[in-house]
Amino acid sequence: MVTMFMETVCHNCNKKGHLAKKCRGPRSKPEGGRTGLGKFTAPKPQSAAHHLESTEEEDEHCSYNMFNVREPRAEPIYATVEVDGKQMRMEVDTGASASVISEETYKQKWGSRQVSALTPAGIRLRTYTRETIPLLGALEVNIAYNSQEARARLLVVKGNGPSLLGRDWLNKIQLSWGEIKHTRVTEDVIQKYPEIFKDELGTLQGTAVKLFVDPQAEPRFFKPRTVPYAMKKKVEDELERLQEANVITPVQFSRWAAPIVPVLKSDGTVRICGDYKLTINRASKLDAYPLPRVEDLFATLAGGKTFSKLDMSHAYQQLLLDKDSKEYVTVNTHKGLFRYNRLVFGVASSPAIFQRTMDNLLQGIPHVAVYLDDILVTRETEEEHLHHLDQVLKRFSEAGLRLKRSKCTFQAQSVTYLGHKITAQGLCPVEDKVRAIKDAPNPKNGSELRSFLGMVNYYGKFLPELSTVLAPLYHFLHNDCKSKWGPAQEKAFKEVKALLQSAQLLVHFDQDKEIILSCDASPYGVGAVLSHQMEDGSERPIGFASRTLTSAEKGYSQLDKEGLAIVFAVKRFHQYLYGHHFTICTDHKPLMSLFSESRCIPPMASARLQRWALTLSAYQYTIVYRAGKDNANADALSRLPLPEMPATTVVPPETIFLMERLSNSPVNAKQIKQWTDRDPILSQVKRFLMQGWPPVIEDDGLRPYAKRKTELSVQDGCILWGSRVVVPPPGRAQVMDEVHEAHPGASRMKSLARSYIWWPNMDQEVEDKVKSCSECQINQKMAPPAPLHLWEWPDHPWSRLHIDFAGPFMGHMFLVMVDAHSKWLEAHIMSNITATTTIEKLRQVFSTHGLPDSLVSDNATTFTCDLFQEFMRRNGIRHVRSAPFHPASNGLAERAVQTLKEGLKRMTGGTITTKLSRFLFQYRITPQTTTGQAPAVMLMGRRPKAHLDLLRPNIRARVERKQEKQKERHDHHARERQLKPNDTVYIRNFTSSQRWLPGIILSQSGPVSFVVKLTDGRVMRRHQDHLRLRYDKDKTMFSDGTAVDGSIQVEIPQETASEEQGHSVVPAEGDGHSLTNTQPAPVPSDPAPLG
Repeated sequence: MVTMFMETVCHNCNKKGHLAKKCRGPRSKPEGGRTGLGKFTAPKPQSAAHHLESTEEEDEHCSYNMFNVREPRAEPIYATVEVDGKQMRMEVDTGASASVISEETYKQKWGSRQVSALTPAGIRLRTYTRETIPLLGALEVNIAYNSQEARARLLVVKGNGPSLLGRDWLNKIQLSWGEIKHTRVTEDVIQKYPEIFKDELGTLQGTAVKLFVDPQAEPRFFKPRTVPYAMKKKVEDELERLQEANVITPVQFSRWAAPIVPVLKSDGTVRICGDYKLTINRASKLDAYPLPRVEDLFATLAGGKTFSKLDMSHAYQQLLLDKDSKEYVTVNTHKGLFRYNRLVFGVASSPAIFQRTMDNLLQGIPHVAVYLDDILVTRETEEEHLHHLDQVLKRFSEAGLRLKRSKCTFQAQSVTYLGHKITAQGLCPVEDKVRAIKDAPNPKNGSELRSFLGMVNYYGKFLPELSTVLAPLYHFLHNDCKSKWGPAQEKAFKEVKALLQSAQLLVHFDQDKEIILSCDASPYGVGAVLSHQMEDGSERPIGFASRTLTSAEKGYSQLDKEGLAIVFAVKRFHQYLYGHHFTICTDHKPLMSLFSESRCIPPMASARLQRWALTLSAYQYTIVYRAGKDNANADALSRLPLPEMPATTVVPPETIFLMERLSNSPVNAKQIKQWTDRDPILSQVKRFLMQGWPPVIEDDGLRPYAKRKTELSVQDGCILWGSRVVVPPPGRAQVMDEVHEAHPGASRMKSLARSYIWWPNMDQEVEDKVKSCSECQINQKMAPPAPLHLWEWPDHPWSRLHIDFAGPFMGHMFLVMVDAHSKWLEAHIMSNITATTTIEKLRQVFSTHGLPDSLVSDNATTFTCDLFQEFMRRNGIRHVRSAPFHPASNGLAERAVQTLKEGLKRMTGGTITTKLSRFLFQYRITPQTTTGQAPAVMLMGRRPKAHLDLLRPNIRARVERKQEKQKERHDHHARERQLKPNDTVYIRNFTSSQRWLPGIILSQSGPVSFVVKLTDGRVMRRHQDHLRLRYDKDKTMFSDGTAVDGSIQVEIPQETASEEQGHSVVPAEGDGHSLTNTQPAPVPSDPAPLG
């Protein structure tokens, strides 16, 4: 039997006819040193060497033997090869039959391609220890090395590990061992500064960035935007990561705050960006520091033979902000306010600030080009190159900055820098810049051919003999494409593409010239052209770009497709546009308001458009409208796109989440789509969204949707307003029932509905739904309280009483009464609360204070029974009852009950009767806040004496002492005279010229006052100071014949008397003084009966 291994030599016994793994001889150890396990093996991923071999399978007809025998002290040899236009550092392995890269390297270099795009390799790989290495597949690549180009096969294995350059590639390209030696020397320089390639975030030492804001600018604070539920956890994780890295710090207050828009990255995580075009970008003073001219940078590189390209990791975030600038970059999230501690992407001044920082850091080092975070080092000789590279790395190390090792290239023969391929010979355009035109497919119909011819005519002035070349294509078009696409058309098509991609057509980028970015979208692709406007007014292209739409993107509305074209173009030409002002040309007018650099995007715009607007906010641009016929260059690329998957746009998960949420409810997305297609209004809206809105809308049913046309989108056949599903009329009642399932109120139901659904006049229908729901109305809360009605304050005490029962409290019931005028409180312990007992207590109170005009009570049985009503009627008391179940109507009594309970709780010691008496006494003598007086003073006109009165000094004793001192001072010049009745005296006369009149003392009316009868019969009262003794030796008679013997009787005229407090006062003649005579006061009439 003849086998395919008859001529195969066994690596174990050196005999032919079998493989080493089938060898029955004893296993020999490899010579020349140990063989290490590859990094692709699971047990020891830290190992640096690989031993790979293939195993035969029944259906396989080839095998590879791959060995990597390494001396422990020997360093690996590396070579830098250009693979599909990408620089790749590979370990030279002459023992490997095939060239291999890891899955991680594949994703880094070919991020836009899926692993599933790999072709089956047809072999199996094993390590030296017989462990299988998972093989993902293979791909065909273009390799280039020192002007050598070839097509080769590259294997991709699962996991992580070094890239191996095997014998299959070594047979196609010849390595420059001198260059490899240079690579070894370069590694020695790099190893001197290992800290700058660490994964941790770097921090520029010794300085902090300051953002300058107009001091007259008003702070701008925006509330946080709603984060879709599907992204909340990712946003919170990213916020936590940024906090741990000290990039952001939570704060409680900030005058400035920008909303965030989370951008989903390809690895599933999110990037949090602040929408600073609404805040600091409007008020900041733009840093005038210029970005370097591309021509100046290229002039710096003149004469260089090899090139080292350095790329920074998280470049902006390696610069700290000063204390005053941090507030301006505060972002507002659903987790609160966070303040950035480092320079952040999206601030208009960030590019100029970063450029100045890098220029200052690397100034003085010759032949170093710096454009933002892209640094290029070159020199004529290897020694000078390494010297300059060492200086750059040293300064990075001293400054505390970090580089990303995987994106750095050292001592390469050619590098791609700022859109140009730089070699020792000079500059040339990068291949993929014009690949969009070079690889454009043949047009399939007249529309595609017209678009292609429009693009060609747009550049016609730059293409020689264009009419001759295009003649077959015009002929084909004039025949309405009825003839067959033949060799003549194919030749013309290829010649035109050759002209368009010629080097003389693409101008070099010049930042001093106006930059124009033309974008357009078709139903199946997007296209863009980056151009310069020349001195003669013409536009000459710098680069072309186009790509096909994914299946999900084909379902976008026309508005979203046109927006996608702009974002695709900006990202594709980022290296030209970032930091420069440019003009975006679009043939879709709604985008001018959505993506305007001076207007805020509507909050109800779709999450996709909000994310794109945030992306564009980092650029300085002006968007203008250009009719489709004048935008033929971009239109052609969009209609002839490259069949490739996009690397710049990810389908937003929030809309997928929304669809899944609806699919679990009784009304699902499929029903919504069916109803939408059948509805005459929504079907038109959907068509307008996909194909464009007419300039005028006359149908009233369409106007609510036309007002929101920039915020509507189509997802899986359903119309969305923002993230809310537009529900067609047939499903609105059912969806309304779902939203109202838990019977929320109108406000809560509207809040819930606004999170998921929308249709015109939905809020009013929600309110009608709640009002018409019988279950909601039956279980409705109390209506809002009516305006407070105040009781009229009585004019006099004890006019209106408020009465109520308190208890059981402390084992007793209490009858509580309050006087509305004085706030006098009565409280009595009740053995029971029957009407009879209550009436008896009222009789006791009324016997002391009298009967009130009215009595207010609640509707207790005691107060509503006939016996109590009869008692009220017989005593003439108006009985007022409060509204049932409304205690506030008798609020004075309710408040008194509460006051009584609180007071008794605080009383300590004694029986309940003692506590009650003490409480009532203190309450009655305490001034009330309402009246400002004590209840006792208001009711009785006096304040009862209390223990506290003992604290006051003895006023009587003090007055008596004062009087004694006054008397002592007065009597120092006075003379005591003893006067008594029947003494003859002279009295002082104040009414005539005769100063003294004779008289006799009738009686003593006071301590120093006397009643005197004059000789003419008049009776007067005088103070002792106005009297003096008169001597009469003959005991003369008075003129009326009365003897001076003390038997005089004085009659006081009653008709001149006046009553005052129960006494009669008779005015004396001549001086206005009056005499008093005590008489009994009148007795009041009998009161009303008390029952």
